[in-house]
Amino acid sequence: MNLTALALTIAAGACAGDDAMYDGTPATPTATATLTATASATATTTASTSGDATTEGSGASDSGGTEDTGGSGPSLKYDVGDSDGDGGSGDATTGPDDSMCPCGDKLDLIYVLSDDRELWTYDPANNSFALVGPLGCPTSDGTFSMGVGRDGYAWIQTTKADLIQGINVGDLYELDVNNPANCTDPGYNPGANAWIHFGMAFVSNSADDPCDRLYGQHWNGQSGQWNEGPGVGKLGVFDEQALQMTTIGATNYNGAELTGTGDGRLYAFGGVPNAKLIQFDKASASEVESITFNGFPLTNAFAFAFWGGDFYFFTNSVENGIGTPSKVTKLDYDNSDGDGQVLTTVNNSAPILVVGAGVSTCAPLMPPG
Repeated sequence: MNLTALALTIAAGACAGDDAMYDGTPATPTATATLTATASATATTTASTSGDATTEGSGASDSGGTEDTGGSGPSLKYDVGDSDGDGGSGDATTGPDDSMCPCGDKLDLIYVLSDDRELWTYDPANNSFALVGPLGCPTSDGTFSMGVGRDGYAWIQTTKADLIQGINVGDLYELDVNNPANCTDPGYNPGANAWIHFGMAFVSNSADDPCDRLYGQHWNGQSGQWNEGPGVGKLGVFDEQALQMTTIGATNYNGAELTGTGDGRLYAFGGVPNAKLIQFDKASASEVESITFNGFPLTNAFAFAFWGGDFYFFTNSVENGIGTPSKVTKLDYDNSDGDGQVLTTVNNSAPILVVGAGVSTCAPLMPPG
């Protein structure tokens, strides 16, 4: 998601967004990160610990294209606890048989969308970015969000200049992730069914059914920034025949990004003033789990994706840094690194400003190897 693109579409030079609270420089890691994890109405856990500096290098990517490891350098690590209380073991699962809905080519990486209309990959294993190519979509609209299907096609949301009741709306395009010049207009009607903008992701139907559907989390575009409160947002699923979102139910987030897994789990990255990781029930829009990251906010541009049992967050690298490159923060959700569930800055300065991230349900559920 990118508030800058929206504001520039409405009025040149105008922009609104949340302030980033990390500057990407771990020279004096004295901050404390606090996690509040809620798995049900009656189970709440709070954990906190002081951060300590670590160093994690980056390697070469074998995904092809133009590689850039960005400013990975030293990383800042915070312990945010174990969301389900089991010490982290068993959080990752094996995937289903994908013969029902075969995977397309090169879908084992995270795809990211830049603010200047380019498609890149991010390889979590090597902490590296690689350029795939510029978008060939028949529009000059700014980029806003993205979801990647297991068929190898991504749905891209752009910021259309047309207004509905004075509000800028999102349009949709479909592109081949292996050839982003191949981008077509599916005929979506912006604002259909009262869906103005939405973060989106493909999610498998279940652990036994790998076939995926596109889900969306609404943003009304009116507040100028993301906000949170009872029933201010809504979760929906995309009807590809009718070319519109069908509302599932209300959520507490007006503006959030989504990511999905190959075993049917749907997660959101949203919330203010501190960001949250939220797991939604796809059928009802109710919250299964909510993890609050105190001191880690949404920024002007943000995105995230699930990969290999963990979550990767892309946020502005500089406080108040509208238009600045992104940084990459990893949540060791499954405790595969053995240090507990920790939130770690693994790349201080990406080569681009990431406004959308998408990962197919073909991506690994567990760490490779």
